Amino acid sequence: MAVTASELMDDLHIDADEIETKTVQGLIDSAKEIVTHSVTDDLTAEQLEAKYPTLFDLATKNLATSMYYDRELTNGTSKGFQMVIVHLSTKIAMDEKKGGDDGGSNETQTV
Repeated sequence: MAVTASELMDDLHIDADEIETKTVQGLIDSAKEIVTHSVTDDLTAEQLEAKYPTLFDLATKNLATSMYYDRELTNGTSKGFQMVIVHLSTKIAMDEKKGGDDGGSNETQTV
């Protein structure tokens, strides 16, 4: 359930052309790295995306959207992004604490 440029562009009603698609994809790629580094040093973006797809994709979409409209994030990140990062961080910490892997099955209960 990875975030794609075409999906995000459809959600934001952005007209698709080669330049906009490349721009949005670059923002998605950057957002994935930022999300990953915001919540863990132990997992890759691919691992997070596989284990917590709903929360990871929501954080990625939220941040990529913010960066699309304000590349410098002049006012910082949105409250929605911050909320999802807290939920994702908490989920990771809880899973690490119990030492188990539920495959992200309880993920939606934290949202």
